[in-house]
Amino acid sequence: MSEDHGAGKGVAEDGPAEVPDGKASGARKRPSTRRQLAKNEATRAALIEAAGRVVGQHGYAGASIARITAEAGIAHGAFYLHFASRQALFDVLLLEIGNDMLDAISAAIRDSLSLEEIERRGITANFAYLAQRPEIDRVMNEAEVVAPEAFTRFMQQIQERYRRSLIRSRKAGELRGFSDEEIEVVAALLTGARSYLLRLFARSGGTDIHPLAEKHIDVYLDVFLNGLSARSPKNKNRD
Repeated sequence: MSEDHGAGKGVAEDGPAEVPDGKASGARKRPSTRRQLAKNEATRAALIEAAGRVVGQHGYAGASIARITAEAGIAHGAFYLHFASRQALFDVLLLEIGNDMLDAISAAIRDSLSLEEIERRGITANFAYLAQRPEIDRVMNEAEVVAPEAFTRFMQQIQERYRRSLIRSRKAGELRGFSDEEIEVVAALLTGARSYLLRLFARSGGTDIHPLAEKHIDVYLDVFLNGLSARSPKNKNRD
């Protein structure tokens, strides 16, 4: 899961808290109220969502603080109540918006009754989410250079979630008896397959993404569930 970064470390956006009359000079500010904290959280979330859209359109290089705050409808100076710098925002951006996608996929496969159903629901939800939030793809790809630690952590989270899912399927007797080490490779193969399916079959031109066609999902599942060879393992050594 993404880290819970405090919204502006408790600093209210709308200026100092009120102080008693005649004690403004040198008076201590009152602690932030729940309302102020909720407002800070909402503002921080708006900045992150806006940054995702701006990076999706202009890349990290073109994602200036001015563009991000304009997209979020927030005053430029309010940015620094939540992030020390543009890089500080970039360092959490992928983890914040990427984990929302992973959570949506996890919710989609919940209560699936078979390995095939898990994979079909998962890949369908994956591409449906990207079709709605295409900026995530560019945020992730450019993060490898701009925010490498976030990129590495996000890739590790994808791998770990997939690994756990495959281990559950193995335990249920739905998956061949791969070792834990082999399951790591299987998870990487399936993740890579989805990435290339996105590149080749889910682009509408530019940055637009559309859901993966059922015929492509069927081929993906056929290869995953049945393999590539025309010969069954039983007859493999008879030729």
